[in-house]
Amino acid sequence: MALIILVILLISALAFLFFFPTSPPRAHEEPLTIASGTLDSSVLTLIADEKGYFQKYGLNVTIREYPAGTYAVKELLAGNADLACAAEFVGVTTSFQSPDLRIITTTAKINNLYLIIRSDRGISKPSDLKGKTIAVPKGSVAEFFLGRYLTLNGMDIHTIAILRLTPADVIKSVVTGDADAALIWDPYAYQIEQQLGRNSTTWQAQSGQLYYWVTYARPDMIRDKPEQIRNYLRALNDAETFLITHQPEAKEILKRRLNMTDDYIDRTWKEYHFVLSLDQALIIEMEDEARWMAEQNMTLGKTPPSYLDMMYQDAMREIKPSSVTIIR
Repeated sequence: MALIILVILLISALAFLFFFPTSPPRAHEEPLTIASGTLDSSVLTLIADEKGYFQKYGLNVTIREYPAGTYAVKELLAGNADLACAAEFVGVTTSFQSPDLRIITTTAKINNLYLIIRSDRGISKPSDLKGKTIAVPKGSVAEFFLGRYLTLNGMDIHTIAILRLTPADVIKSVVTGDADAALIWDPYAYQIEQQLGRNSTTWQAQSGQLYYWVTYARPDMIRDKPEQIRNYLRALNDAETFLITHQPEAKEILKRRLNMTDDYIDRTWKEYHFVLSLDQALIIEMEDEARWMAEQNMTLGKTPPSYLDMMYQDAMREIKPSSVTIIR
């Protein structure tokens, strides 16, 4: 009799699991493709993926990494991704050609741009850069900060030669000696340092001004799938809470996902302020970058758009209203 009861209970348990699964089946999750520049900056996305927060909110996320945010945004505009993660400067440069770009949040404020100089080129102070060749990733935030760095040090950008290359070719140009220096972000700056060894000198290139890591979307995504955007933000909000309360584990996730050493993770951690926000300062910074582009004749005579209009605020005002400081 006891055996019969045991069998009945086992069958009942199996039937319950079959008809009422403990987690939603993958078929019920909405697919979401995120194109991202270097994943060092997309830490909240990595944590949300690692901890299952995307799945918690009904999203089946695919993360695709690109060498720089410019490539990620191009994939978004081509319809090959639903969201893209890149610096705010990419949004500025793109805004002169394409109005089909919206900002739904920022996920980090970053201080990871470095001027890596070959020590054998006689450069010991900023004025020594005059007449030298500096490599930067084309169309990236590094271009803006190179111009700003030179201006703050009393130099004109036209007194140097600039190589605008892919990130991989920036590394190659400095290591082989085709360039005297490079202005680039981690992990590429770190890779140059490792390859040059003692033949490198590193200067911080941002002079205290941070840049933003932004999540972009197309207008049709906002119009047709607003709840997906909210669920994406809910997952990132959970990831931010986890990062604050479980910092050692968050570092381990970053180390494993990036396949990097403890030394690099410790350096990276100090370069970022990971926070989900929409700041008024973001608009001011984008306007400043647009003015700089116009001064450098990089806008083809076009007038910059309203960066306030580029901000899609509704979702963030619902999910994390305290972190939205944009003045309407």
